[in-house]
Amino acid sequence: MSTKPTDTKVLIIGAGLGGLTLAAICRRANIPYIVLERTEKLSPAGAGISLAPNALRVLDQLGVYSRVKENGQRLNTMLVHYEKDQWRSLDFTGLESKFGYPVYSIERHSFHEYLYDAAGGPENVRLGSKVVDVVDEYGSPSVVVKVADGATYTADVVVGADGIRSVTRRILAQNAGLKSINTIQFTGRVHMSGYTKPIPGLGKEHEGVGNWIFYDDAILTTWPCKDNRQWYIGVKRVPLGEKDPDRSVWEGTTKSMVNDVYGRKYHPFGGESKTCAEIIDNSERVIASNVFEEQDFPSMTSGRVALLGDAAHSMTSFFGQGACQAIEDATELGNALLAHYSSPTPSASTLSTAFAEYSEIRGKRGKDLFPDFKAPLVKITPTVTEEVKSTEDEPISDEETVVGEKNP
Repeated sequence: MSTKPTDTKVLIIGAGLGGLTLAAICRRANIPYIVLERTEKLSPAGAGISLAPNALRVLDQLGVYSRVKENGQRLNTMLVHYEKDQWRSLDFTGLESKFGYPVYSIERHSFHEYLYDAAGGPENVRLGSKVVDVVDEYGSPSVVVKVADGATYTADVVVGADGIRSVTRRILAQNAGLKSINTIQFTGRVHMSGYTKPIPGLGKEHEGVGNWIFYDDAILTTWPCKDNRQWYIGVKRVPLGEKDPDRSVWEGTTKSMVNDVYGRKYHPFGGESKTCAEIIDNSERVIASNVFEEQDFPSMTSGRVALLGDAAHSMTSFFGQGACQAIEDATELGNALLAHYSSPTPSASTLSTAFAEYSEIRGKRGKDLFPDFKAPLVKITPTVTEEVKSTEDEPISDEETVVGEKNP
């Protein structure tokens, strides 16, 4: 077994949206880092993505926002329906004046590529590196990360950004004897999503218009993308035994499978028939996946290891905040790491303080966003016992800091 010679301070496991955002922040802050990604090729799951002001503020500081504006579509209006009846029209045009940024929708693969570039590309992101163990021994100068090919990496800090089925989280739970409270469970809900070609019949008046439709047995949201394309995400409850609950993404998803669920349902952009089939049949790709959730709320850190994004908290896609919250996680953790490394004498104590504040702030944020949503965050360790800064009486700021800098 070989140990990789490295002066890496931060090792990030997972090249998803949260992991790449943290990598881009480390790059900007001149904190040495590497990213280990298990897949041989970056192929993000999902069709499109919506980015709210809380995410765009960070992406602007990382140089990504300009590419989102160039290739994404600004959301102006969201029409809310129950079946064929339009309930409300939500105006999003005032968000920029209030929060500094609007809401954009963009094709997910393109956005992933922008973050990959911001994170340093192949120089810093090691593909085909499947992590099999994380060893954080008390008194050891470094955390040791072991990879399936026999290589071993060392770093000051390890961050698990490896998704809902996080290997990092599972290893931490096993080491802490917390298997029973670390499991994820199938919710009985299935997401179906897709990204379309330009939709025939949509004119200038439809640019920037999304639709959120409640049916008796399902929900479907369509988001506007550039050139009158749409990306859509639907959620429907299914019998628990209908699909293998041990799998996330279904293999071999087809348009006909999505049409079986949504094809005959109403959609205002559905051509003459006003059905979802007109949109689904125009899809360039479709994806279906089971929805999982965690069972308890935790500290998001353990020793010198932290979690972010879906590894720490999964969120239902139709909330439109999954990626945004992963980006917020990366921002808060990036600032915590900057505070640690900016200390005249970085130590276990300064790291513990930084991690405790990260866990406290992000945990409170998740509960404030979705107080009634079951288990928004996942338990990996007992609650941190050290004294941490209280944020109970502080409002959630609509400003996010990236590596110590505030936006104007």
